[in-house]
Amino acid sequence: MKIAIFGATGGIGRELIAQSLRRGHAVTAFVRDPARLQEYTDRITVLTGDIFDADGVARAVEGQDAVICALGSKDLKKTSVRATGTSNIIQGMKQKGVERLIVVSAMGIGSSWNTLSLFNRLFFATLLKNTRSDHEAQEAVVTASGLKWTIVRPSGLVDTPGTGVYSLGEDIRARTSKISRADVADLMLNELSDGALVHKAVTITN
Repeated sequence: MKIAIFGATGGIGRELIAQSLRRGHAVTAFVRDPARLQEYTDRITVLTGDIFDADGVARAVEGQDAVICALGSKDLKKTSVRATGTSNIIQGMKQKGVERLIVVSAMGIGSSWNTLSLFNRLFFATLLKNTRSDHEAQEAVVTASGLKWTIVRPSGLVDTPGTGVYSLGEDIRARTSKISRADVADLMLNELSDGALVHKAVTITN
């Protein structure tokens, strides 16, 4: 399968690349800084560009079987990188006739807000207020896209090894509030093959 990955230099993005290669997929990574993927440049296609450049994004999705969006930002200030970037991805997919989209969001977004503990609700409402706003806008453009979309909402991300064993469902509660980035990537790639979660927003947690 030919897969375009946006947000490929982030933690989940790098897991997606490594696991995709192990599964025999052909990967195109759209990044701002190709030097951050030097170890993969002989095994994947790396396209340099800006997620805010709609034309560049469209070129990256052309000819792909599926697109995975793992966009993020470490900046806690107001940002639209997820919402605007995902909107550009959707626009490009429609232009190029690509239908399958999987997007990383976060537990606590949309209907999963009610599954959070009181502490985590306060955390989201204060320190992560801008992040939450961007995620909410991102999910809105995805669900309105008309594409074959899936939204994956991880609980607290950690860099532990993947296990392949995790809890998954719509609006489930977290037991530990942690999930490895490797397991999130595993779920997303499994879903590309299975297609059981089309038009669903699911939480993944341990």
